[in-house]
Amino acid sequence: MNIQTQMLDFVSYFTEPNGSIEAANFDKYGLSAELKHYKKDQLLISQGQPAQKLYFLVKGIVRYMSISPEGKEFTQSFACAPSVAGSTRAMTRKNPALFSIEALEDVLCFEFEWSNFFTTMKHQPGFLAAYNCLLENMFIKKEEREYAFVQHTAEQRYLDFLEANPQLRDKIPLKMIASHIGITPIALSRIRKKLK
Repeated sequence: MNIQTQMLDFVSYFTEPNGSIEAANFDKYGLSAELKHYKKDQLLISQGQPAQKLYFLVKGIVRYMSISPEGKEFTQSFACAPSVAGSTRAMTRKNPALFSIEALEDVLCFEFEWSNFFTTMKHQPGFLAAYNCLLENMFIKKEEREYAFVQHTAEQRYLDFLEANPQLRDKIPLKMIASHIGITPIALSRIRKKLK
């Protein structure tokens, strides 16, 4: 696999839609990354541990998950390549991560040291604009998810999930989808039977 080609994919993803950064800038500003491979079930970051890296998923699917003090597992969200992943709180405040990021299939990703990445962004308007765009998209998704939990039925949340994530329909265990939309696997099974 050609690392330069994959880096171009990252630049394209990061700069959409304004295209204000070029691939050469990553080398120019010292934004080097390590290309890493994680096998299915491996953790990119672990709940309760430092998490100072930003990940760009080149290939694969991950889930954000946390475990309660009682040992109950919660699926918070999913990310599919191409996309970024990481813990904003852990990176910016240097606190332990509140969740883990687990590979649901083999994952290929670039790992950036957050401190270097952020320092570069602060001094380059193009990077900062692109990052702001990514944050806006994240906040929009967060607002829509919170709204759905208050306003939508469990069945509608399931339909919304399928519409927003068609690529995940047959790749993720139903218990993870159920946890993500806030219901039990049994309740999800009933919904699926009703929809057939």
